Amino acid sequence: MPKEIVKKTTSSKKADVAPASADPAKAKKNKKPLTSNEAALKDKTNNKSVAGPVGGAKREKKPFDRHSRTGKTDSKKKVAQGWGDDRREIDDETAGLADANAEIASEVKEEPAAPAGKSLKEYLAEQEQLESLNKANAARKANEGAESKWTSFDVIQKETQDFVGATSSKKVRQRAPKEKKLLDITTSFGEEAPKFNGKKTGFKGRKGDGKKAAPAPAAINDQTFPSL
Repeated sequence: MPKEIVKKTTSSKKADVAPASADPAKAKKNKKPLTSNEAALKDKTNNKSVAGPVGGAKREKKPFDRHSRTGKTDSKKKVAQGWGDDRREIDDETAGLADANAEIASEVKEEPAAPAGKSLKEYLAEQEQLESLNKANAARKANEGAESKWTSFDVIQKETQDFVGATSSKKVRQRAPKEKKLLDITTSFGEEAPKFNGKKTGFKGRKGDGKKAAPAPAAINDQTFPSL
């Protein structure tokens, strides 16, 4: 038997190789036999060849099974709303055709309009009419058409009477206007002092290597304490 040569590969995918057939010699022999119910369920061909029931009348379909049996039907008006009226559509089409023919006939009969123009006499007559209208609407001048009865008149002045006279007259206090006082000031401006920026300048002496002096002892006097 020839040996199949398989090419080595580094891929981790499984090769499309058919699985090895099971060895019947390695099958378990101590398998329990199936009972009647389990055998009937496991058997796929069981009850496939059984014929249907014999005898009995066949079920007949009801006539007009998919139609309404309520007895209610739509009226003629409702049916016409859904499907329309063919007679009315024909009448509308004929009326529209008659209107179109009438418009075409009227366009043919219309005569071209005469060019706009007027004679010299007509133009002068219009100008005279406009001048007469302007004169009628002229503004009235002052004292134009005044009547004589309005020229002679006297001026009447009404005098006011004081029912309660004033007993004393109020004096009005008048203040003298304030005079401005001017002061002569002599000012002198000098240079500003240099601003201190916080940095120390100059030579710093060397720090001493000796130890710092000890602080003086505190002078304690017992007589200064209060008596208990």
